[in-house]
Amino acid sequence: MKSIRLLSIALLSMAACDGGEVVQRGDAGRDARVDASSADVWIDATTAADAATDEGMVASMDAAIDSGTPADVSCSLPPPVARPPAALPSRLSVVETLAAERPDWLLGSCPSQGGDRRFLFEVLRRLRDTDPRWGLDRRTGSLSDDIITYFYGDGCPEGSRESYMVDIIGRLCPRPGIDPPSVPTWIDRSGEGPVCTLMGYAPGSMPDASVPRDVVSPPADTGVSTLPLPNGRPVVEAVARERPELLRNSCVETGGNNEFLFEVVRRLRRMDPRWGLNWKRGRVGDMSQDVVDYYRGPGAPVEGSTDVYIIDMIGGHCGDSPSAAWTDVTEATAMGGTIGRWTLAGRSDL
Repeated sequence: MKSIRLLSIALLSMAACDGGEVVQRGDAGRDARVDASSADVWIDATTAADAATDEGMVASMDAAIDSGTPADVSCSLPPPVARPPAALPSRLSVVETLAAERPDWLLGSCPSQGGDRRFLFEVLRRLRDTDPRWGLDRRTGSLSDDIITYFYGDGCPEGSRESYMVDIIGRLCPRPGIDPPSVPTWIDRSGEGPVCTLMGYAPGSMPDASVPRDVVSPPADTGVSTLPLPNGRPVVEAVARERPELLRNSCVETGGNNEFLFEVVRRLRRMDPRWGLNWKRGRVGDMSQDVVDYYRGPGAPVEGSTDVYIIDMIGGHCGDSPSAAWTDVTEATAMGGTIGRWTLAGRSDL
């Protein structure tokens, strides 16, 4: 059965680059010309046959063929921006920009925890808008959930190991309530033997990244205005009195933890779910250790929203004598040219 599938794949994929067109040869030797510029998936006859020895890859290729996905055998690619031993130029700004726009996609990027690959696919789509050499990785047979590749070789990319490999999601699949949340990264892992692919990549099936999910809009005629800031000082002071050891040990930089912060947010959210944590200066993954946010926008709190009040609730943090505080730094933050960003940091215990 496998030999039949291999032959089928090889015959369907066999092609040769011929200028702007591709000549495909079927089992009867007839030539059929197709436009290579419209292709979305790379397939090379040799690499397709080699890769088909992997059962997972056979299934992926069968699915692609059955769905009518065109084979990108147009191996006419722009010159690579780098080849080993030179380092691949960083595109971290692309990853960070998407993380800031869609933190929910980043935090929900672990398929084994019920997430999906929208963040991975959208990063790839933006990279391929400027260079079609970018791709995904299948070195283990199945698609890597946090890896992109860059093909630097000649010929067709699909199945090639002549690629850089970059990890773009730090701490993929964190344990809820235990590990810090996922963060955007740019870590070169090329030495681990990437296998370049576009199998499984379906950019047309993804929702528009500019349209946020789970946003609850107010009725058009309500005239919603910004909510006033509630006073949470009594809660901070109560936690400081009851758990002074948590306050003293609230500086992560000196070996402490964020348990004081989490307990304050936990109690505030019992009264109002608009309370949350803060991504410092809006940078997803960099959580403030002494700040809470209050979502003041319409509807339910929205992960990643910048429509927040920003409250410093530990005076003298990381100093010799930290104390309970309640200082509204929203205006000062804006005047400093930066922002706060509401989050629960992937925690289910707040």
